[in-house]
Amino acid sequence: MRKIATLVTIAGIMVTQMFSAVPAMADTNQNYADAFQKSILFYEAQWCGPDAGDNRLPWRSACHTEDGKDVGLDLTGGFHDCGDHVKFQITNQYAAATLGWDYYEFKDTFKAKGQDQYMLHILKHFTDYFLKLHTDRNTLYYDVGNGDIDHSYWGPPELQDTIQPNSRPTMGKITPNNPGSDICGGTAAALAIMYLNYKDIDSTYANKCLTAAKEIYDLGNNYRGLSKQFGGYYTSSNYWDDLAWGGVWLYQATNDKTYLTNAETILQQNNVSQYYAFNWTHCWDNVLGGTLVELAKVTNDQTYKTVAEGGFRHWMNDVSKSSGGLCSFQTWGNLRYVTAECMTMLAYNKTFPNQSYVNFAKGQIDYILGNNPKGMSYEVGYGSNYPKFPHNRAASGRKEFAPYNESKKQPELNIIYGELVGGPSSSDSYNDDIEDYTYSEGGIDYNAGFVGALAGLTEVYGQSQTPSVIPGLQAAKWLKTTPTPTPTPSGLLGDLNKDGVVNNTDLALLRNYLLNHKGTIDKSIWDVNKDNKINVLDYLKLGKIIKS
Repeated sequence: MRKIATLVTIAGIMVTQMFSAVPAMADTNQNYADAFQKSILFYEAQWCGPDAGDNRLPWRSACHTEDGKDVGLDLTGGFHDCGDHVKFQITNQYAAATLGWDYYEFKDTFKAKGQDQYMLHILKHFTDYFLKLHTDRNTLYYDVGNGDIDHSYWGPPELQDTIQPNSRPTMGKITPNNPGSDICGGTAAALAIMYLNYKDIDSTYANKCLTAAKEIYDLGNNYRGLSKQFGGYYTSSNYWDDLAWGGVWLYQATNDKTYLTNAETILQQNNVSQYYAFNWTHCWDNVLGGTLVELAKVTNDQTYKTVAEGGFRHWMNDVSKSSGGLCSFQTWGNLRYVTAECMTMLAYNKTFPNQSYVNFAKGQIDYILGNNPKGMSYEVGYGSNYPKFPHNRAASGRKEFAPYNESKKQPELNIIYGELVGGPSSSDSYNDDIEDYTYSEGGIDYNAGFVGALAGLTEVYGQSQTPSVIPGLQAAKWLKTTPTPTPTPSGLLGDLNKDGVVNNTDLALLRNYLLNHKGTIDKSIWDVNKDNKINVLDYLKLGKIIKS
């Protein structure tokens, strides 16, 4: 009896520890799963290349089919930056790496909500483009389109080559004599993450990405310096954070400690220690936030945990808040920073649980989705009250200049579902004006952290939520249509929500049931250890199944 009592006590301690790793489920008036699917769809609106019409948006078609022709290359592909049509590599590589990180952290949720194929297709369009930019081990082209010329045009991307035939030169080229460590580090990170996400899908393609990641990283690491930027649209502050970011992901892709050592050395050389105050966030110009989270996870070093957690406390306690509760971090595009911080906290929470991180992310995202003084969603197409005039030329569909005699201020022809706009001012006010781009514009870097934050909240709170049907979409021409078999009620032991996979979502459901004993259960699936009881032993067994 004493032995049995001891085992029960140990089991109780273990399940308490395991429960602490899964945040408690809570009621919400927001459909995170719906906001999540729309945030991904946004990237199809920003799609560049001859296959832009193969996606779900019927108002997009082939565009910019001669990119790279001026240097004798095919540099089609990639994504338009914001409301314009330039392909800035700083935001392309940041978005690709961060979206890849989103998928890497919350893969089960992408699958459970039917978004995995769309996300992987988007990620591959990024990396296909990056592989074209990398013509040999000592060359990486970047930035297609002249921003000064491009910004004088208002019209759909499909017409730009005709109306502005000279607007898309290839602007930059990184070589040993023309360094660009900032761009190389981030591009290498994106390709290394793609390897991790794709190696079990297409190992040949994944290895191609990994080879390019190594070569591009070497180019940036061996020949250090900031890339030359054109027009002052995106100017990097530093490159050491990008090299550390690329290094930690190459370490995870290769298990070669040389990359990890290099990343840690770079941080040490830049005085990143337990006393370092990181009062910024993960963004296109500073990826230290994501780097710290990943280094903390792979090394368990208290130094990185201390700095990362200090940054989280800064956001929770020190960043000024509007009267409605939104963090007011920056004037231009504030929500991109807020949502990126939410994503980094949720990613960190998966390994080092802290309910305050989840609560912070939920509060900020709920504000963005409509729990705010204006009762307005700042994700286009989510809810009924959202920005109707986002600063985006493709969505506008208007052709402002002669001979078209149209105005961008006329009602927009297309709804750019899922676009996160810059958001309200620090006084919670928002002017729905297409010209007020400080607040009304979005971009591929804006949505990158937003997708991950929504995935994280969907994983915690949205297991039973269903994405809405988005009107007017066409079937994607590339989509695999083979249906996934639906398991019978007793077909997949441990698949508590019957979505065809056994993952942390099911673990959270079981945890919630054991704590509250509410809800209807199917004993044939929930009795994981087959002892005809639903208790902590099933929780322990399910945890082992998921980890195996």
